[in-house]
Formats: sequence, structure tokens, C-alpha cells
Amino acid sequence: MDNHNNRHSSDSSAAANGPPPSTTYGSLQTYTAGEDSSRLATLAKEFGLSRQREPRPQIRLRVPEYALDTLNKSSLRLKKIYGRVKSFSDGFEEMRISASLGMQHEDENDDTFAGTIDEKRVLLSRNQQESSSSSTIGLLLTRLSSVNEFEEDVEQSTTTTTSSSFEQQQQDQEDPHAHGLGGTLSSATLGIIKGMVGPAILYLPHGFAGAGYLVAIPLLFLSTAMFLWSSTCLLECWKMETMRRQEKQQQQQQRRQKIALSYPELAYRAWGRRGQRLVQIGITLMQSGVCLTYLIFVPQNLRVSALLLFNVDIPHTVWLLFMVIVQIPLSWIRDIRRLTVTNLLANVLILFGLTSCLGLAMRQMGEENGGAGDESTSFLEEMVYRAKSLPAFNPDGWFLFLGTSVLLFEGSITLLVPLIEAVNTPEDKQKFPSMYRKVIIGIVSFYAFFGTACWMAIGDSVRTVMTTSLPQGMLATMIQLAYSLAVVFTFPLQNFPSLEIVCASVEKMMPKTGSDDVKHSASKMLKRSYSEISDGKRNVISSMVVVSLSIVAVLAMDDLDKVVSIMGGLFGCPLAFVLPPLIENELGKGKIGSHKKFVNHTVALLGFGAMFVSTLTTLINW
Repeated sequence: MDNHNNRHSSDSSAAANGPPPSTTYGSLQTYTAGEDSSRLATLAKEFGLSRQREPRPQIRLRVPEYALDTLNKSSLRLKKIYGRVKSFSDGFEEMRISASLGMQHEDENDDTFAGTIDEKRVLLSRNQQESSSSSTIGLLLTRLSSVNEFEEDVEQSTTTTTSSSFEQQQQDQEDPHAHGLGGTLSSATLGIIKGMVGPAILYLPHGFAGAGYLVAIPLLFLSTAMFLWSSTCLLECWKMETMRRQEKQQQQQQRRQKIALSYPELAYRAWGRRGQRLVQIGITLMQSGVCLTYLIFVPQNLRVSALLLFNVDIPHTVWLLFMVIVQIPLSWIRDIRRLTVTNLLANVLILFGLTSCLGLAMRQMGEENGGAGDESTSFLEEMVYRAKSLPAFNPDGWFLFLGTSVLLFEGSITLLVPLIEAVNTPEDKQKFPSMYRKVIIGIVSFYAFFGTACWMAIGDSVRTVMTTSLPQGMLATMIQLAYSLAVVFTFPLQNFPSLEIVCASVEKMMPKTGSDDVKHSASKMLKRSYSEISDGKRNVISSMVVVSLSIVAVLAMDDLDKVVSIMGGLFGCPLAFVLPPLIENELGKGKIGSHKKFVNHTVALLGFGAMFVSTLTTLINW
């Protein structure tokens, strides 16, 4: 007992004395409660002890400053990383949606945006104050929002121009990232990758198996070459229109024109309002088609996951109903910044799914090593053997790959012009086209490797949704659930541009009252919304759109490969191959040579032929 008491006494005194005096301490403390002396005396009496031991005192130890500094620095570093990633994701979605919608060119007799310059100046100032506290990318992308529609009128006054410039300088000083949200080529590279890589890559293994490698791989790179040519055409159009804008600024020094260029805007300048509507309709149908594939993708994944986890076969329609119930409220959201966190999570889940799918494919080929007839064959020899055993051509389904190869580019063509506009320095703008081509070629090369590797690992039995063909196991189930959750989070952002265009079309059909003119103008500027239809009516429209897509999904649940082919062929080919070369021919009259015009017409004709063949053959074989 004495030894016990002595040990505790020495422990208590050591704790009370604290660490050696040579250690430097910060302000953060740890706390250990002391013992009650009367309670110890009572316990000693109950056990018949002659005396009680000394109670343990309270202990307050300070954490060393170096540990505190390390903790604070790590916390700040994590906060900065999260803030930058969140800012990039938030601003990227604003850019993507603004690029899809374009500017709203009102009729001359439409007084929806009537109002004095002072009213617009106040609204613009409020909108800038709201934007100045937002993310880095969001601040830069304010140029791409609907507020630009009013900036030209606001800056007619010299005093307004001076005030706006001074306010912007103050905002730039407050935010060190104000000039570079996207401003660098590295940010633009991330934007290209984020806009192109998505769930559509999972359709490639089935497309390769359905077409054969002699058709699939050459067709994939032929589509890439045509896409890069069309991208060059759009970049040339952007360059010509930028030079015209600069010439106007020099001629009219009292007005500073800052109209954001985009794919729909370039179509408007080439063919007027009809051209803009044509591009917007194409984007609307394409985005709706992508959402339709999501409504088929998720039920198929969740059905397989439930069967493996719980041994319960739940029909596709039940999972589709669950998807609709979740997506209808999400479609009511008008401020996409509320979806930033879920969008970030979706990106992480997609990255996890892609790497895991590729890893599973490689592991499966390694585990089944010996297919070449010798169990001692190496992994590389096994891959060569499997590659040689793949069918070169499939006459029954090769035509489906026409549309599939085009669908891969659906998220890139609309982002091209806003991305180069967001680049800061003229030197980086000159490097952007070369960088863009290299990134696209790198992504497509990864696509080809991913599709071929997964096809070799799974075989010709690979399904349209590749995740449902993975070998059974916990990792495969995690991939299916991760991709399903990622698609659920991505759906509202994919559906947003087409929904806004539909709401704007409905709004134009509705009667307008003169008393709501300034109100509508204020609402558009502060909400950064393309349409100013009331929330209740917009919710009804968005719900009807989701329900309509779900009805089509029920009818096409077992034909996802054909849906993908139709989306890519009928809607993707015009946007990616046909319209950009024709826009350049129209805007570049007198500036481009006859050879360039001939090549543009040839690419547009090939794109139209691909659209016709892909759509017709898919419908015939449905």
C-alpha cells in the first residue's frame, strides 16, 4: 500500500511540476480533473484502511508552441486547398452554364429591361459587391454572367465608368486572386478535363466490343481530328470577334464594350437570332439526352448493387422512381453555388470510380494469367494475347459507335470560348490553342486505353454500363454505389442549362406587364438567372421536365447503347462538327482563303454524313 501511495504521489508531483522548464509553451491547454479528498476518505473507511492516499491534483498542461504552429499551419493549408478547389468548381459550373446559355438578345420593341442608367448602376454595384466576396473563379466569371448585358449601357456615362473602375480596383486589391480565377493555363487545363471526363467514358468498353477495334479506335481518333478542327474554327472566330471588339473600343473611346463571347453568341453574330436559337436548341437537347442516360445509368447500377449486397432483385422502375423523387427538388434550385459541395464530392467519386475500374481490369487480367496456354506467361504477354483475340470488326453493331464517339465531346465544345476568355495574359491566350489540342489528345488517348483495357479484361460480354459487368466483390459494389451517387449529384448541374432555356422560352410566351420591368431587370442581375419566370412556375416546369425524361427512360431502359448513339449522332454531330466550320466561313468572309473554306465545308459535310448514318442506322436497328 505504501509503495502504491508513493507511486501515485510521485506521479502527482511530476504532473504538477509539468514538463521541463526548457520547453516553450503556447496558449492551448489540456485538462485532467483532480480527485475529491473526502470521497477518498470515505472509500478508505469502507475498505478498513488506516489512512488514505493523497488525492490526485488537477493537471493543466500547455501544448508546445511548435506543435501549435504546426497544427495551425496544417489547418490553414487544408482550408486554402479546400477553398481553391471549391472556388474552381463553383466558377467552372457558372462558366459552363453561361457558355451554354449565351447572351440574351432582346427584341428592339421589348422593354423588359427598361430602366434608367442610375437604376442599372445601383443593381450592377450590388451585384459586384456580392461577387467580390465570392470565390476566385466566381469573381472572374462575373464577366460571363448576365450582368454583362447591362454593362455597356451603364458605362455610357463618364462618371459611371470612373466609379466602376475605382470600385473594381478596390475589389481587386481586397482579393489577391481577382485577376486570376482562371487566369492561368493550368486552371484552363483543369477546366478542359473537368468538362470532358464524365460517366460517358464507361460506355466505351461496350462500344469497342460492339464495333471491333478496327472500327472503334480509328473512328475515335477520326472524331477527335474533326473535333479539333472545329475547335480551331471556333477559336479563330473568337479571335476575329475580339479584334473587332478592340477596333470598336478604339473608335468609341467613351464606351467600353465588354460582351462575353460564347458559342451561342458567335452563332448569333454569324446568322442572327436564328443561329443563336439553333445552337441553344442543340445544347438543350444534348444536355437533356445526357440527363436521360443518367436516369438509365443509376437504376441499372443500383439494381446490381442491391442484388449483390442484399440478394434482393429490385426492378429498375423502383430505382428510377427513387431517382425522380430526389431530382425533382434538386431541380428547383436556381443558385448553382448551393450545389458546389455536392459537385466536388461527385468529382472525387468519379475519380475514384475511374481509377478503381482500371485497377480491377488490370487485376482481373493478372489473376486469369495463363490464357495464352502457359501459366508462367507474364502480364504483358497476357495482354498481348488478349488483344490479339479481340474481334476486329462487328458487322451487327459498328454503327452505334459513331454516336458514342461524338458524345464524348459534348462537354468541351461549349466551354472552349469562355475558357480562352478567362485566360488572363495575351501570352497565355496565344498558347491556349496548342495546349487545348494536347489536352484533348491526351484525354482521348486515355479513353482508348481505358476502353481497350476494360474490354480485354471483361470480354465481349461487357454491358453498356461497364460498372455492372465488374467481377463481383466489395470493391465492385463500392464503385457502382460511388458512380451512382456521383451521377445523382451531377444531374442537377447537367439539367440546369436546358432547364433555363426552356423556362426562358416559356417566359417569352407569357404576357408581360409594364410594372414589372425594373423588377425583372433587378432579378436577372442579382440572381444571375437566364429566365425571370416566378419560382412556382419554374418549379412546375422543372418537375415536368424531370418526369418527362423519366418516362422516356422507362421506355429505353434496356437500350442505353442506342440512346447514347442517338444523342451523339443526332445532337452531338451538328454541335461538334457541322456548325463551327460554317460559323467561321460566315464570320470570316473576306478574311479566310478559299482552301480554308473548302476544308470547312468538307468537315461540315462529313459531320452531317455521320449524323445521318448514325441516326438512321440506329433507328432502323432499334
